[in-house]
Amino acid sequence: MTGGGVNHTAATRWAATGTGKVQKIRFYAAANTNAKVGIYTDAAGLPGTRIGVQNASTPVIGGQWNDIDLSAECEVTNNTLYWLVVLQSAANTVKYDNEVGRSYKFSYTKTFAEGLPENGGDMSWTDYSGIYISYSAYGILVLTPSSISQLVSYGSPKLNLSIKPSSILQALVYGTPTVLTSALIIQPSSILQVVAIGTPSLRYRQTISPSSIIQSISVGMPWVGILGLIKPQSTIQPVAIGTPTLLKYVWHVILDGNYATETPEKNRMFVIGRDRYGNPVWGEAQDSTEIGLVGERLDFQPDPAIPTTAQAADVASAVLSKIRLMGKRGVILIPPNCGQELFDVVQISDSGANQSAVKFRVVGIRFEYSPKQARYQHKLILGAT
Repeated sequence: MTGGGVNHTAATRWAATGTGKVQKIRFYAAANTNAKVGIYTDAAGLPGTRIGVQNASTPVIGGQWNDIDLSAECEVTNNTLYWLVVLQSAANTVKYDNEVGRSYKFSYTKTFAEGLPENGGDMSWTDYSGIYISYSAYGILVLTPSSISQLVSYGSPKLNLSIKPSSILQALVYGTPTVLTSALIIQPSSILQVVAIGTPSLRYRQTISPSSIIQSISVGMPWVGILGLIKPQSTIQPVAIGTPTLLKYVWHVILDGNYATETPEKNRMFVIGRDRYGNPVWGEAQDSTEIGLVGERLDFQPDPAIPTTAQAADVASAVLSKIRLMGKRGVILIPPNCGQELFDVVQISDSGANQSAVKFRVVGIRFEYSPKQARYQHKLILGAT
């Protein structure tokens, strides 16, 4: 059967069979015509807000299915009711069939030149029971995991992650990773991770004693010529005359240095995400110390991939951490140090540069050796801890 007249708008209600993005509306025409199509939300059994449209006049061919692209993708949710709408320019071109229990709406409110409005309530709809229209809509199906239990990564991990064997449970990091100056290895959840608190003040290798053993501290300037072991205080150790047996070196000469500590550009951050229903969620983080020094410096960062308030707050903390880390850096030249390793935390006192026990992390090491220039030294590139 065919039906409808000039400037006839026909609409049929449709339940989405999946969550995704609609790109096209497929329309079966009984005769050649021009059409405009749209997709609307359901408002108490009538077309509500328009979420997708093609208001450009599109030729369609009678006796076959015609695909009409929407001007922009629109998102739909599984098992949610929507209205598929076609506005035709010629009479008797809509293909429909009788079926008990089905119905469609029609309207002559808008002309073909006016096109489909943003609000379906602007049109006067009439019910025609026992008839349905041959429409369909399709696009990209989005699969959303619902049963994944994930560990939240605090801070800002670098993108250099280790790939674990398939037999080891791998923690998933959601959100947007940010790049740091140091690498972070994410361990399986079954492994207890030990976090190093504080700042070691050593450059050479040493033996760290358990907390239950009293460690004797050498006072003065140790000699770097001969290595030895530091015994617990309860152990009697013979002293070799003329040859100190020290392993723990707590100082090193700085030949030259260059340091920079800048005030962070942002000290309060809002991260705005979106939950699975499209509602906004947000989280906040702030650096109260910097706010007290320079006042509030606020910034907003949208990230639709973040689905919960808790994760939005974690990402906001990570962004502030990255900004803080980027504001502290330096370079020092020291005599060669065989115990120096990448990512060590060092404490620097350089009175000429107004540095007193300032902590940095070693993010780069370069060894320089040039006999002609009498150069034999380590260049350490420093970053924030």
